[in-house]
Amino acid sequence: MDIMLDLDRLRLTKTGLTSSVDAFESAAQTNDALESAVGKPDGRSELRQKVSDFEDDWKSNRGKLQKNLDEILKQLTGIIDGWEQWDSETANGFENPTSTADVSVGKATPR
Repeated sequence: MDIMLDLDRLRLTKTGLTSSVDAFESAAQTNDALESAVGKPDGRSELRQKVSDFEDDWKSNRGKLQKNLDEILKQLTGIIDGWEQWDSETANGFENPTSTADVSVGKATPR
């Protein structure tokens, strides 16, 4: 059974996912700034209230999505780190093999 992992693609995915997590973390601050920027055009606060309502509704959903993205990022990081460790250990095993003859009790005699 062969296992093929494209580590470059996994690392690229991790980079994109990290950017997404960062964007979710900063989204609330961005919306607060937007709400302030909207202000009260023509002395009316309806638009600002709509922005505030949207943020309230989206905050809960964003939190759930962010939690899921964090978990996916954690799992992906574990896959990458685990595979790199296994690959390094396996390569080291090929470069520095240990012989079973080194630990044998008796010597082989030629026939």
